[in-house]
Amino acid sequence: MLQDRVILVVGGSTGIGRATAIACGQAGATVVVGARNRAKAEEVAGEAARAGAPRTLGLPVDVRTSEAVDAFVSTAADTFGRLDGAVNNAGIEGRMAPMHDLTDADYADIMDVNARGIFFAMRVDIAAMGAGGGAIVNVGSVGSFTGLVGQSVYAASKHAVWALTRSAAVENAGRGIRINMIAPAGTETPMLHRVLQGNEEAMRGAARMHPIGRFGTPDESAAAIVWLLSDAASFVCGQSIGVDGGYSATLGFNPQAALAD
Repeated sequence: MLQDRVILVVGGSTGIGRATAIACGQAGATVVVGARNRAKAEEVAGEAARAGAPRTLGLPVDVRTSEAVDAFVSTAADTFGRLDGAVNNAGIEGRMAPMHDLTDADYADIMDVNARGIFFAMRVDIAAMGAGGGAIVNVGSVGSFTGLVGQSVYAASKHAVWALTRSAAVENAGRGIRINMIAPAGTETPMLHRVLQGNEEAMRGAARMHPIGRFGTPDESAAAIVWLLSDAASFVCGQSIGVDGGYSATLGFNPQAALAD
């Protein structure tokens, strides 16, 4: 499905990013994994190679600085001679607290990674693809469309990802660059466990908020991303694909879950 393509995965060390790098390898792509920790990036690149990627590379990248992102993308493009696809997954949840208790530093920490980092990555992805076209998938959240208690800045950052996705999509569709977003709900990742603080009762209650009755898996989000990167999605542009078990269809309220023991 992605044979002969060079795909970058930023934020590829864990969770959805790791699953996506491996899935891209399974689909036949050359995979470049970026993460703050070089060793973790190289480890996931190795997993993608074992899954079937003909060539892989793991590189360090800190999306909080444009210079680091520019260097990451240019190194990947120079190494493999092209860039066909990019997955921008870098993100943090930040400190959970009511808005009036959040600090300037709390705001900056989240927005620097989740919003500015995505902007930096998209900007250089688009430039590297140029006239050759390509596909970009950003990882948003159900929080791209809703308010989140205790996570106002996180939600704001994910709203920004959706706005950046749509704007860049309409700017670049005529150049053959398709840009889309996935919007996961609760997904079994280290971030989810941090947000719910390992509280089993909270985990069960949050899972029931999804009409399907469970959290998603990173592999399920990765499958949607691979599809959006592929020619099977050649007429999909400027869209958000909810990988959310029906969460957004109910606006997060599931009467059956509310009535459950």
